[in-house]
Order: sequence, then structure tokens, then C-alpha cells
Amino acid sequence: MGRIDGFRSPVCARIVRMSAGPTPPCPPTCCDLISFSPRRREYPHRKSPVLHHNHSNYDHKYEAMDSKPTPQIEGSRRVKRSDQVVNDIKRWIVQTHQNVGDKLPQEAALIEQMGVARGTVREALASLQAQGLVKVSTGPNGGATLTQPPYERCLEAVSNFLYFQSVDIVTLYALRRAVEPELAANAALRLTDADIADLEALVGLSHPEHGGSTDWNERREADLLFHDRLADACSSPMLALFCRLLNDIIRRVIVVRNAQDDFDDFDEEIFHSHNALIEAFRSRDPERARALMQEHMEHAESLALEAESRVDRGSLLMSPGD
Repeated sequence: MGRIDGFRSPVCARIVRMSAGPTPPCPPTCCDLISFSPRRREYPHRKSPVLHHNHSNYDHKYEAMDSKPTPQIEGSRRVKRSDQVVNDIKRWIVQTHQNVGDKLPQEAALIEQMGVARGTVREALASLQAQGLVKVSTGPNGGATLTQPPYERCLEAVSNFLYFQSVDIVTLYALRRAVEPELAANAALRLTDADIADLEALVGLSHPEHGGSTDWNERREADLLFHDRLADACSSPMLALFCRLLNDIIRRVIVVRNAQDDFDDFDEEIFHSHNALIEAFRSRDPERARALMQEHMEHAESLALEAESRVDRGSLLMSPGD
């Protein structure tokens, strides 16, 4: 009798009940009736489809996967159908080597070939867009296009996670001591003359006697921007990401006690350490840059602790400037 992947077709069942004698074969149109019924049925046991991209004519094709279904642990929460679609699309991206700017199949093709409802596909695409993997546009030439997830989305996720954790100054600077010297050594061989000129300008903005603001928070921003520029020049995306995250967390959470003497000490340390680093960068000396940054991080931590700095964890959930 008429079945779709093991499920009895209700149309066929009705026909069988009305007929007498031997069970007739399923009418050839019953599957079509179900496929285009207003309320599409979804079958969780179906093999997950994988999308294949034909690069010769940019036509998207589909094929059932031969891999075993994801095992379900007894008592575990059943995976949402839209999450399964998300995983199928990600698998297709990996297996067919899609890249930023490539387009996913149109919504109608995803609905038809994956055997799910329109709402399920839209929920899956919304999830991918929330993750920063695609941008969904409307119109005749619209659809989902692969995008590079922005750094800001990563920062937001890390900040939200850390809000419910213990964050302290000692740990933040221990991490900086581990990664900033390597960042300086890496950047020493990659910074251009224009980059070094930009760093010199930031050094001036970090000291009130050399063109810096009278507002200490603005001078601290110039200090952190100096380190951001090194991350921009880094050849390792992972190292650059860690350093930028630490800089932005420090921007958000570390509050220095309002004491002018403490600010003066910070200004002097930043000014002299950054100028020494610039000389190492100009000489293309990665070992010297590494040693200077290690020393700079140790001094900065000592000054932060002496200034009775504290962590304002609540600012992790707030947008900068709120």
C-alpha cells in the first residue's frame, strides 16, 4: 500500500477501506497529493539530505546521505527539525567547500528537497543568520548568502557567557602575559611603516603631555587601540582573536579607582613601554618585541592592582557607552 518512507499514506488508507477484495495497489497520484497538500507532513526518521553544488551550471542538487543517523540517547531531548536542517546545511557547506559570497539554494528548493515545511526552513535560515553564517535577503534575486561571522558577535557571546562566571584582574592579566608577547613578536615582522606611524600617534594620545586628552578614559582607549592595531597586523587569526577579546573585556569590566597619582603612573608606563615597542617594531626584532611586551604586561598588572582596580561584571551585558 502507499507509503512514504515507511508511513502509510492517509489517502491510500481511505481508498483501501472503500474497496473490496484484494488490496489494490496505491494510486500513482497519492504521493503527489501528499507532497503538495496545504499542510506538509514531516517525517523525523527520513535520511538527512545533503546538498551538492554543481559548479558547472550553478544548479543546486540534492542527494540522500548514506551516513548513519545521529544516535539518540534514551531520555534525551529530541532535536528540533529546524536544528536538523541547520546541521544538514552546515554539512553541505563543508562537504562542497562553499565560501563567503556563495548562495544557498532558494527557499522553495530547500522545502521540496529536504521534505520540510516552509516554517521549518525559515526557522533554520533565521538560526543561521543569528549565528552570522548567512545573510537572508528578499526579492527576485534574494535568498541566503554565506557571510563571515563578525567579530562583534563572538565578543557578545563571550561577554554573555562570562557574566555568569567569575572574572578577576589577576586572571585577565595572566592571559595577557601569555598571548600579548607572542602577538608583539608576530607583528614585529608584519607592521608596515604606515602601521608604525599609526602606533606612534596612539602613543601620543595616551599621554596628556604629548597630545593626549585630559580624560583618563580616553587615554586608556588610546592604549588599548595600540594593542588592537597589533592584533590587526597578526598573521594568526586565532591569536589575534584572543588578544582582541581580552582587550575588549578589559574595556568593559576593569574600573580604576579615581586617583590622579594612579593615572599618572599608568600614563608613564604606557608611554615609555609603547615607545620601546615601536623601536623594536621599526628594527623588525621579534625577540626584542616579545621581551618588551612581557615586561609591559607585568608592569601594567602591578599598576592595576596598586590602583585598587575592580571588575564591573555587570558591564559585560551592556553595550559600550550605556
